[in-house]
Amino acid sequence: MAVAGGSIAGLCAGNALLSAGFDVHVFERSAHRLSSRGAGIVVQPELLGLIAAVDAQPLATTGCSVRRTDVASTGQTETMRMPQRFTSWEAIYTSLRSHFPDDRYHSGHDLTLEAQSAAGVSIAVDDDRIDAGLLIAADGIRSRFRAALAPDTLTRYAGYVAWRGVVDEADLDPELVDRFDDTFSFCQTRGGGHALCYFIPGSGLATERGERRLNWVWYIPADEGPALDALMTDRSGQRRDASVPQGEISDQARDFLFARTGTLTQAFAKLVEATPDPFIQSIIDVAPPGMVFGRVCLIGDAAFVVRPHTAAAAAKAAANSMALARALRGADGDFDRGLSAWESQQTAVGRQLLDYGVMLGERSQKPSERQEANR
Repeated sequence: MAVAGGSIAGLCAGNALLSAGFDVHVFERSAHRLSSRGAGIVVQPELLGLIAAVDAQPLATTGCSVRRTDVASTGQTETMRMPQRFTSWEAIYTSLRSHFPDDRYHSGHDLTLEAQSAAGVSIAVDDDRIDAGLLIAADGIRSRFRAALAPDTLTRYAGYVAWRGVVDEADLDPELVDRFDDTFSFCQTRGGGHALCYFIPGSGLATERGERRLNWVWYIPADEGPALDALMTDRSGQRRDASVPQGEISDQARDFLFARTGTLTQAFAKLVEATPDPFIQSIIDVAPPGMVFGRVCLIGDAAFVVRPHTAAAAAKAAANSMALARALRGADGDFDRGLSAWESQQTAVGRQLLDYGVMLGERSQKPSERQEANR
């Protein structure tokens, strides 16, 4: 088996299938070790289940005991006890990559599907060619395999973007650290929408107080067309498709962000303003007609792309992968039967998550009842 994509989804698939006894190799286009400092992730049971099942390195996490919501327009605060765990892209990648054999992880190699048959696929790997019983496409939001195999896939811009940032705890005002410590904090902004923040592992995956990072996300409306184009155009003038990474946002986009900090609470505004390299992601819904196309299957964000409100992207990749391993192992060599059962179940889950994300997104972008009452 061959996995196209060596990030979190690809490593979930590689680890799950290898643990189930399959001969699997992961191919990553980048020639360098993948890295991302800027993505905080809410830990879900599906991810922890996969890490435990394949006996990977324990996941570095932080935690909180309280969820707090601050309403910028009224100054009111609501708190409730709700313990949760948080991690980072870097921590998940480190855990999954450390367990996957080096001789099965191939960096700097691009895969191209050349042909399919009842027995499997023929794949071009740079200037070489390999045959595999199954190709697992784990190449992310803008999947080339999805574009080629399912050109009628629904892709819809949601009407808003997610600004993100991380700040080393040591670089923050101690009062701000105390304000956000031990909480999953939300801010209902003036006029609708919200921001959130929580602590994640810091450099070297440190989780002790003083060594963590504070991760924040702020959802802001942006009309499709010139307004969105301006935000998604990076410092070099290139119009990015899905996101503009750290260090690449334009001065115009940065000004757009900082001009709106007055809609936040004072604490959230200070956090955003203290962020040296914010970055931006356009929010889209992606729903393919299916997840299996002959002997090619789509997993993670190469299949359904759901909104970040669900906190489900990494968990979905883990669930897709564990379910695929179980289905193929239970099919006794009949890949077509195993893939059919897997697709039916996972497509239904993907559509449910997509709908759930749309509902959460629509609700989050509206002014709260309390804000309406105080207008």
